[in-house]
Amino acid sequence: MKKLICLLSALTVLSTSALFADWYVPLNQVPQAVIATAKRTYPQAEIWAVEMEHFNVYKVKMNNMMELYIDKSGQLLGQEWDN
Repeated sequence: MKKLICLLSALTVLSTSALFADWYVPLNQVPQAVIATAKRTYPQAEIWAVEMEHFNVYKVKMNNMMELYIDKSGQLLGQEWDN
């Protein structure tokens, strides 16, 4: 019975981990290349939040309702309107 409960608990944790795929990153821990690319792309806008989208890819949310996808080396991978 204990093994079954442990197994169900482990499966619950693994299935809910997808809910937390995007992690907010403090601005002081974001690579400078990411910040520089965001500021260069939209110089008049401010950075509201940064999330770790995938390994080495950051989603930068700007106050002009844009989301920028930037890798850790500062390459702009894409952008879209914030929903």
